[in-house]
Amino acid sequence: DQDADWSDEGVEGVHRFLGRLWRLSAEVAAQSAGPLGAEPDGADLTLVRKAHWAIDRVTGVMTSGRFAFNAAIAAVMELTNEVSRLRDEASPAGMRAALETANSLLFPFAPHAAADGYDRLTGTRVWEQPWPVADPAYLASDTYELVCQVNGKLRDRVEAPADADREALEALALAAPNVRTHVDGHEIVKVIVVPGKLVNIVVR
Repeated sequence: DQDADWSDEGVEGVHRFLGRLWRLSAEVAAQSAGPLGAEPDGADLTLVRKAHWAIDRVTGVMTSGRFAFNAAIAAVMELTNEVSRLRDEASPAGMRAALETANSLLFPFAPHAAADGYDRLTGTRVWEQPWPVADPAYLASDTYELVCQVNGKLRDRVEAPADADREALEALALAAPNVRTHVDGHEIVKVIVVPGKLVNIVVR
């Protein structure tokens, strides 16, 4: 709904993302996996929560009438990145479920690639399946990923309790290894805390 400059780099980035999702889908589809258990835990639970977060985000974008499709695609990218990050920890069933969701959510935007990925994983046609529905039970989390910045630049990410106060978030950020590397030897001018999102440590 807005003007934008054409960018070859942007197209290349999307092409890389589609290729990564397709390769992950093909790799996981080749692995034998039963259905995901009713009570996943560990890395599988992390993937299930991320999948339901992505369903909620993309559904919200699609029904808002705002044409913010970049936000929907970004959510699918986040889910795909989470599968890549946890590929050595999650079970084949957990990765399969997450990738099924990623392909299903991406189908309105990249129908050919997403349909092929979904078919490889499930043996069914994505357009014949109902739109996924987010389970509210998986949208709530006891922790979240706190972004840790130094002078506005991302330096680390740490798990933070959902109910942590500002002082606790500041302490978590300051204890992060990559943050310490960029803070040691410098004077901390101020610490900006945005609960539920980030901590930015300003040094000189």
